[in-house]
Amino acid sequence: MIKKILLILLATPLFLQAQKTISGTFSPAEKYEWFIIYKLTPTFQKYIGNGKLTEGKMSYTFSPTAEKGMYRLVYGLPQESENFDFIYSGDEDIVFTFEEGNVDFTISKENKLYTSYFSSVNTVKRQINTFYQNGEADENMFLTIFNTLKETQTVFEKEAEGTIASHFIKASKTYIPTSYETPEVMVNHIKKHYFDYVNFSDPVLQNSDFIANKISNYVFTALPMKEFTGEELEKEYKINIATIIEKIKPVAKDYQKTLLGVLWEQMVVLENQDIANYIADTYLIELASQENDSALVEKLKKYKRLSFGEVAPEITWIKDNKTHKLSELDTAENYVIVFWSSTCSHCLEELPKLKEFIATQEKGKFQVIAIGLEDERANWANESSFYPDFIHILGLEKWDNEIGNIYDVSATPTFFVLNKEKRIIGKPYGVKELVEFYTEEE
Repeated sequence: MIKKILLILLATPLFLQAQKTISGTFSPAEKYEWFIIYKLTPTFQKYIGNGKLTEGKMSYTFSPTAEKGMYRLVYGLPQESENFDFIYSGDEDIVFTFEEGNVDFTISKENKLYTSYFSSVNTVKRQINTFYQNGEADENMFLTIFNTLKETQTVFEKEAEGTIASHFIKASKTYIPTSYETPEVMVNHIKKHYFDYVNFSDPVLQNSDFIANKISNYVFTALPMKEFTGEELEKEYKINIATIIEKIKPVAKDYQKTLLGVLWEQMVVLENQDIANYIADTYLIELASQENDSALVEKLKKYKRLSFGEVAPEITWIKDNKTHKLSELDTAENYVIVFWSSTCSHCLEELPKLKEFIATQEKGKFQVIAIGLEDERANWANESSFYPDFIHILGLEKWDNEIGNIYDVSATPTFFVLNKEKRIIGKPYGVKELVEFYTEEE
């Protein structure tokens, strides 16, 4: 019994010593106040901990049971962009400095290897771009640059053996030509061999953004060297997406869903609704359904429902004891739907501007349908009386209102512009953009 107690006592300091920390200094100090740490997984960010910064300095001690892998440190809003990733090996402390959006790891073999590798490789790749941009065709110069790239890869792979960083370094290995290649031939070979060293089933790569970023880069940049029309570019995107689908077939359906979801979100941000809906209709809705992700299915369908060119979702209201429908309106060439609220100061600034703009237009060119998302009737009734030419609809329960939800309204004011056939042709942010939209049309 005494031996067991001694073993426990002796083990305790070792247990404590196993705990590792990440600490850093942010500059300018006054800009940063807090941090959050997440563990990256194939399908979501797992919350680990948070803390405050004191005079720009932070420190966090990992639990002895903390998993090894890729982590994310968030230092501001929006979290999607105000962050950086780092490797936690469980074997070393991590120290960094952060200034003007750039992180520099001063202690941590794993992270110094990781960042140094990509910095070194990108430096050589810039030399390749300069070579082509300058119209060079000297084979010796060409091969010298690529030999440097090859040697850089070899050195880092050897140095990183046995580390988590090695997974990313090996997967980032690129195509190396053995003789001079024209830009067109080079682009085709890079595209052909783009995923040669990526193991999509590698759990280390899956527990990071590496594969998602690799896929996105391929879809957007692995394109022939030519000028594209809109339709031609969409065709190339679809070809690249089909390649991605083949590459990710071996991984779990849930992870496939995550990867395609990231690609879909990027198309949405870029306002490429045709490709976003193509991804959803051809692949993502089916995957989400198989994974019983009804929320994602609804999100994808809602986006398509509100895409340009689609017939606007039906709106029904009662006035003078009679039921009216948006689809049955035949009073104007264009319809402006505005979701607003009598308690929204910005709305109360925009509605008079909207009224003034409509008044300058020919009679019958516009009809405004103003949907008040409200908690109660009284204030809405008073404010809406100032706009007698608008069709007014009271949407009680505000953010839980059925019409607002159908139109995916998350802020007021929100505008939709419809043509005579009630198809969505515009989504201006405000009256200024609405005026510019019709000025450009003319």
